[in-house]
Amino acid sequence: MAGDQLKRFDRWRKKLPENTEYLTSLVIDEVVPLFQERGFDRFADYAGGSTFAVGPNCIPLQRRSGSKWPTVEIAFDKRSRPGLGVNFAALPEVCCRETELGPTNIPRLEASVVEGAAFFTLCKGQRSNFDCNFGYRGFVLRPKLRLDREIAILKSLLPWLFSVLELGIPEAWYQGKPGYVDQYAFLSLGSRIFRAT
Repeated sequence: MAGDQLKRFDRWRKKLPENTEYLTSLVIDEVVPLFQERGFDRFADYAGGSTFAVGPNCIPLQRRSGSKWPTVEIAFDKRSRPGLGVNFAALPEVCCRETELGPTNIPRLEASVVEGAAFFTLCKGQRSNFDCNFGYRGFVLRPKLRLDREIAILKSLLPWLFSVLELGIPEAWYQGKPGYVDQYAFLSLGSRIFRAT
């Protein structure tokens, strides 16, 4: 099933609780423009418009140039809690989607961040609980102040992320086991390189 990913996100956003809506506004107003300054954009046809490949709770950002397309998904909590994670990858020309019939090759124009060889999660570098989550869980006294701080941390990590994506994800990161491959990057067990072995 195909659809306009931007419109799906806007519809999802309208139903959010106050603090989660505040978090999405911070990301749209303060984080997305930093990506756009580096040549990334949001595309209505991201992942071929597939509602299966990317949820409405996601802001995909992609630079459609080069031999491998730098791709980032900012995924908000599916249960509408005020939190998010950031996954990133470099998509080759041919990617792979898991279907009911098994793995199927697809062009990268139809691929999401998880359908390249491997994908990584941006981390705060603390190697503690919820190191790769931005936002909060549970009760906090001043939630908007906490969210301001979390977005400030995320923004402080973007120069590192842009450098990795512009220089190319190191080949050594694809050779490791699932887990931290850098202070700020976690190699996901869900990566295709682990399904192929």
